[in-house]
Amino acid sequence: MSTRANIIIKDEYSKLYFYRHSDGYPKGAMPTLSKFLDLVKTGKIRDNVGQASGWLIILGHEEYLDGNKPLEPKIGGGIRWKVGAIEPTGNIHGDIEFLYIIDLVKKEIQVIEHDFERYAL
Repeated sequence: MSTRANIIIKDEYSKLYFYRHSDGYPKGAMPTLSKFLDLVKTGKIRDNVGQASGWLIILGHEEYLDGNKPLEPKIGGGIRWKVGAIEPTGNIHGDIEFLYIIDLVKKEIQVIEHDFERYAL
């Protein structure tokens, strides 16, 4: 069974929601999220939701790469139809086990294992 998670990226003006279908537990998710935040902290990625969020999708895509060989989309089963491990979504999903909040102002990641409803739209 997959460990699902949501990720919220927020700044002082807005927030966006993302979904991670599997490997959502901290050991699976934090390496990519920490890499993302490190890029923000060093100024390589802008610290606003609109300009930073696309990079989270790209980093999630890198998790699906086989070495340096690009992963081509494939219609049908398996993970190949997904762009990567992290995809945009509209809100908190009902089946998640973890919620990660990336605060671009404070430059920190909060990990929440319960009480997701208060973070929904």
